[in-house]
Amino acid sequence: MKKKIKFEKAMTEQGFPLYVFPMPYATSIAIGMFVRAGTRDEEWPKQAGLAHAFEHMTFQGNGRKKSSLEITEEIEAVGGNMNAWTNKESTFYYRIVPDISFETGIKSLSGQLSRPLLRKKDIEKEMKNIVEEIKRAEDNPSRLCQKIINNIVFGNHPLRKSTLGTMESVLELKKDDFESWQESYFPGNYILLIAGNTTLEKALKVVNKTSFKNGNKEAFKGERKFIFSLERESKIELVEKDIKQANVCLGALVGPSSENESKALSMFSSMIDGGMSFPLFQEVRNKKGLCYCIDSSLSSWSDRGIFSIYIGTDINRVNEAIECIMEVVSKNKDNQALLDKTKKSLLGKNSINFCSPGNIVIRSAEDIIFFGKPRSPREIEEEVKGVNLSEITAAVEKYLNPDDFLFSFVVPKGAKIKI
Repeated sequence: MKKKIKFEKAMTEQGFPLYVFPMPYATSIAIGMFVRAGTRDEEWPKQAGLAHAFEHMTFQGNGRKKSSLEITEEIEAVGGNMNAWTNKESTFYYRIVPDISFETGIKSLSGQLSRPLLRKKDIEKEMKNIVEEIKRAEDNPSRLCQKIINNIVFGNHPLRKSTLGTMESVLELKKDDFESWQESYFPGNYILLIAGNTTLEKALKVVNKTSFKNGNKEAFKGERKFIFSLERESKIELVEKDIKQANVCLGALVGPSSENESKALSMFSSMIDGGMSFPLFQEVRNKKGLCYCIDSSLSSWSDRGIFSIYIGTDINRVNEAIECIMEVVSKNKDNQALLDKTKKSLLGKNSINFCSPGNIVIRSAEDIIFFGKPRSPREIEEEVKGVNLSEITAAVEKYLNPDDFLFSFVVPKGAKIKI
């Protein structure tokens, strides 16, 4: 009989939920704090990029450790690693440490989130670093292409906002801006995830004696205005750069993450892009030699999402590539054999992911966006098995018809494209 392994939940004394995935056979522990504050919560243009910039500033010194060196050295000295990311609706911070350094990881995370120093000299320096990050993204044709399709598809929706902000807005950010944003870092916006060699009781005891108090609940309640209708300026956008390859993104607006259709589209993305033996790679790259890189993804948020396919191809074969992609979408929306293969693959990947504390915590952060809580291996297994072909076919026909797709192109200078 298969042993039931799952997340165990408790409420901390500070008022935020704690989920623990016990792994007594592991020798490490992963700790992740999900903060419900992201790019869409910014007031543009003044706060453009503030959520991401604040994440950077939490690494620059706090009440426990006065510098970036001290913060990172504490974790790296025990062989651990740490990082964070910001997206449209949340920010996530994590530590992966040996199990004997669990308390060190918790204290490190607490200090980073609760007591950032936000010194003027650090702000000025770090904002320049973020400007270089923005330049790097703009210089990367595939990332630029994906940014443009995001802008086109979301139109005037808050989800259009770029997580990095703009070079102008980031350089204008001041201490007052960061202190204002820090109000969103309070227990009501927190979910703490822990996986590894500990128990719920032990983890709760450590967390309860470590302060995560911060922010002002009345100042920021995490409420968002959902927008279900939107306006767009165009369906196609083309940018010329000094490059040799045409970068193409196809994007379609889809529904909220809570919809069953979004779950079906997530499965369909895996059906056509589950690996080198799946249709996008086989039909577009392996059989027709149209690209080196091609991928499909679904980014799903509270009230809207985007289904996108990216390809880098020869400028003279753009239309052939698009036609081939459309054919893959059309031919596989009712492919039962492919669905069966995809389910088997996803179930195998699920088993592999739950062997690593770090993988568990990181993937569970994505589950919180989709489902509001982390899921156990059994819950994921049941959901994968529960998706049927008729749901996938209906979702693809609703959202992914040829006329539903919009296009972004980043192409060599002087290139001409007709769609």
